Amino acid sequence: MSVWAVANQKGGVGKTTTAVALAGIASELREACLLIDLDPHASATSYLRARDGSGAEKLLTIGRGDPCPTAVEGIMMLGANARLATLERQQGGTAGMGRRLGQALQPLRERYARIIIDTPPMLGGLLINALAAADAIVVPVQTDPLALNGLEGLLRTVEMMRNAGASVPEPILLPTLMDRRVRIAHETLAEIRERWGDKVFDGGVVPMDTRIREAARDGKPVTHCAPYRHASSTYEALYEHLLGHGAASEQAA
Repeated sequence: MSVWAVANQKGGVGKTTTAVALAGIASELREACLLIDLDPHASATSYLRARDGSGAEKLLTIGRGDPCPTAVEGIMMLGANARLATLERQQGGTAGMGRRLGQALQPLRERYARIIIDTPPMLGGLLINALAAADAIVVPVQTDPLALNGLEGLLRTVEMMRNAGASVPEPILLPTLMDRRVRIAHETLAEIRERWGDKVFDGGVVPMDTRIREAARDGKPVTHCAPYRHASSTYEALYEHLLGHGAASEQAA
């Protein structure tokens, strides 16, 4: 059983695409998979055509939610809606709020082999909850200079949580939206690898690909729509890496 959070403090870097792709691989492997949408914008909920957008809110308020089916067989979802933003404002300062998701996930860990969390692109209680509950954190990083600010913010948040005594896993940086025709994309990728070294996933880069947008339009993971494209092979390699990462963590514990 694994809880994987997909996070960045910047939008438009491929978080939802990554979360859905990982869930899609789990479904193809017939592993029981739950996708939790913690973003009030509800991108993952809309992407997979989930019928119920209240599941994540219920999980955080009453400690349980009823996962609903999605458009993809094998992926269950606790969906999001705009009320999550209100919940965050109302309960952001409540004692223990940052641990609420982790506590609520305990019974779900027994039901699902993979729990994948799509997070909001800003620092707040929802993101803190996801990071605190995760066994692994994937940080999609667009290969664009402006995207590095969101990455730096996320890494500062992880360090802040660790300094406060939280057990937060080392983030795995996934380069995304790579336009190989543009020199600045190559320069940014080189900078990411130089600055963050072994934190950067070395199994591939997610390229700019129209098939990714088409998959979102069709409500399917890109790994289902275009299994032989470079993006799909990168996500499959990431999935294997996360499985190995989890096994190593369990041995260390």
